Amino acid sequence: MVVFQVRLVAQVFEKPSFSLSSHPTLEIMSIEIWEDQTVVNIRVKNQRISGSFCFDKETFLLNSLGTEEWKLTAMDGIPACPDQHLFKSIGEVLDFSLVFPAIPDEVKYIDLREGCEDACVSVKYILLDEEMNNRINEGYNLYEIGKLSASLQVFEDIMEAGYDNYSPVFGTLYLYMMSIHYELGQSKEIKRIFNELKESSIIGRDEFIETARDTGLVR
Repeated sequence: MVVFQVRLVAQVFEKPSFSLSSHPTLEIMSIEIWEDQTVVNIRVKNQRISGSFCFDKETFLLNSLGTEEWKLTAMDGIPACPDQHLFKSIGEVLDFSLVFPAIPDEVKYIDLREGCEDACVSVKYILLDEEMNNRINEGYNLYEIGKLSASLQVFEDIMEAGYDNYSPVFGTLYLYMMSIHYELGQSKEIKRIFNELKESSIIGRDEFIETARDTGLVR
């Protein structure tokens, strides 16, 4: 059992937005940045009969926009590979935590990268901005309950208020908006937004374009 050192104040990002993930059923529930460590709280849902899950000790957080990296120092609730957590049923969830050194305040985007040879976890452009995350979660929550037009309006308002043609979060928003227009059957709007994405200078643009194609939003 890992005992986390207690600090009076932590900066906590609840359900931070991220752009690209290797595992669709993996959620980042929160990130806690303490004076001396960073705790990434994760939930993964099993979708396979006799499914299993583990995390490699060679796992890192990386500054998405720089060169710094921070190696995993501890984990709680998840076995280190090659040991495995064995799921008992489809739909079962596993909550666990990964611990890294403290991240400087000026870092706004991080990647989570597992160093292994098979089915490695990779999550890119995790956003460390509480206000922006709250606004994105507002739109996403509306989407999840079927209020597509209201969700779309939230994302459009975010784009209008803060678009800088640089930050990766806007690539995420482009994908969200295309997904909503896809569900609304608005092919012209999908094409318009996709063209905006292609003409942008957003970090990770080519990855977002590839994701839009791979998920069938565009051809």
